Amino acid sequence: MPTWKLTLEYDGAPYCGWQRQANGVSVQGVVEDALQRLLSGDTVAVVASGRTDAGVHARGQVVSFATERTLRADSYLRGLNTLLPPSVAVRHVEAAPEGFDANRWARSKRYAYRLLIGRARSPLRQPLVWQLYNPLDEEAMREAAALLTGTRDFASFRGAQATSRTTIRTLTRIEIDAQDDELRLTFEGTGFLKQMVRNLVGTLVDVGQGRRAPASMRAVLAACDRRAAGRTAPAQGLCLEHVHYDLVAGPPDKSIAVVVDEDE
Repeated sequence: MPTWKLTLEYDGAPYCGWQRQANGVSVQGVVEDALQRLLSGDTVAVVASGRTDAGVHARGQVVSFATERTLRADSYLRGLNTLLPPSVAVRHVEAAPEGFDANRWARSKRYAYRLLIGRARSPLRQPLVWQLYNPLDEEAMREAAALLTGTRDFASFRGAQATSRTTIRTLTRIEIDAQDDELRLTFEGTGFLKQMVRNLVGTLVDVGQGRRAPASMRAVLAACDRRAAGRTAPAQGLCLEHVHYDLVAGPPDKSIAVVVDEDE
């Protein structure tokens, strides 16, 4: 059966998260429902690169599915965007190699978190940022972030409901950039635990507010205890920006790359 790779953009605010659930409307649910309508009733299960949590946005979520139907890429693009709600859109469609799995073939992901700094409200940006009223010590935050990159045990930054088999993850990059009245935090790595990025952001904000010393990140990591880290940043500031694949080489070597079974 032909395998397809879709890149999605969505506003996470109306949804209970990516994964289909019995107690709410999910992004996965509306995507699969639209596919079923497009394919004249055929049931199609989609696999996502990872499971964004309730309220988290995406600009580059990737999903895969296989079907016996023979539609062209532009037919999927136009058809799905007609059937999907305004809060979800297909940005790109391409045929993928046989066996492509959006989760298991992912080699790295990039998330961005936006902070709005200042007391003036911004109605247009409010659904996409975490507003903090006072300036942050950006250099202290960068110093702390440098201690968090690399392959480490991120148990202290794992959400309370996480059930992943291992808490070892590799963060290849954390960047903190000021853009006018916003501070943008970018995280790139091979995989992320549930609520890991939001917990990292909350802890780095503590550093920026002078509540923690940058060097304390060593002790936080060593504790392997969620209580040692900072607060969980609000969901609306987080966006899945990009997922990287190598469609020629295939899935990554499982001995060196984390297969992400739950993330945000």
